[in-house]
Amino acid sequence: MWVYEFLHVLVGILWIGLLYFFNLVQVQSMPKMTEAGAAKPYTQIILPKALFLFRHSALLTVITGIAYYMAGRGTVEGIPSSAIMIGMLLGIIMAGNVWFIIWPNQKKIIAGALEGDALAGAKRKAFLASRTNAWLSLPMLACMVAANHGGFGF
Repeated sequence: MWVYEFLHVLVGILWIGLLYFFNLVQVQSMPKMTEAGAAKPYTQIILPKALFLFRHSALLTVITGIAYYMAGRGTVEGIPSSAIMIGMLLGIIMAGNVWFIIWPNQKKIIAGALEGDALAGAKRKAFLASRTNAWLSLPMLACMVAANHGGFGF
């Protein structure tokens, strides 16, 4: 069972780390990169690989989390509990945002398939879904930790 937990934490760190990178570094850096002429190489070389790791680490985090939950059901302190269920729900919502909102819009943006209002709309949708995930990651993490450490009660 520790293998599921280890893998879940490992891919979860990758997923949330990339989420924070996109929200805290990339969003603020893109205007400067565009001015410097570095945005196109970044979006063609680095961003596709980063988005691949981002979406697949989201999927693997959900899969390993469910496997960990199923393997430890009834034996791990706090599982099943409302905290772990809320955390799991938030994680699944976040993974859905990655696969069904962020990735489809980023794919169109990277391919250069959009212009004008359509491009601005795709960027806005991807940004809002990513920012939503960043905010949801905080209560999700609190729920995941609380489930194995006695809940939210003091």
